[in-house]
Amino acid sequence: MPSEFFRTFVCLELPTTIQVQAEALQHKLADLGSSIRWVDPPNLHLTLRFLGEISGTQLRAVCCAVCNAASRVDTFSLELSGTGCFPSARRPRAFWIGVTKNASLTLLCGALEEQLFSAGFDREVRPFSPHLTLGRVRVDRMSVRVREVLAKAEFEAASFLVTNVTVMKSQLGKSGAVHTPVAREPLQSCQS
Repeated sequence: MPSEFFRTFVCLELPTTIQVQAEALQHKLADLGSSIRWVDPPNLHLTLRFLGEISGTQLRAVCCAVCNAASRVDTFSLELSGTGCFPSARRPRAFWIGVTKNASLTLLCGALEEQLFSAGFDREVRPFSPHLTLGRVRVDRMSVRVREVLAKAEFEAASFLVTNVTVMKSQLGKSGAVHTPVAREPLQSCQS
């Protein structure tokens, strides 16, 4: 019998207040047309590590690794601020909200990377660039107006308390991805 595989990532989930604020920005930019596919606000998250398609056995190892990493970091406040485009405003492929530099987030990502490596996963080769993807550009060519509006978009700084790390599986569908939490591991100061 073939084993089942799961499209998996590790993330920080966002409180409803941040989702609502992000959705308000999406609505402000909605008149840019259909060249941008906006992320459904309940699906917004801060990806710590994308793992791709993994087996059930690997998924259990990921949950264990995340538990171990989370137990090494206390709760912390994380601030979201600013907007931008990847790879650049001239050739945007994704529109995002930025994350203010944070020592606790760096510590958490380092602990997660070490635990995943110990569990048999390759190290991430790209540097960690924390952000919330708000939308993805569907076409290669955009009007200058769209680029200008995205470049000038504002997201008022907002903070939230990080208390756990989530292992999420994602199923792609015609109307977008459906994310399902597999495990929520509490940070050190939230453990009983």
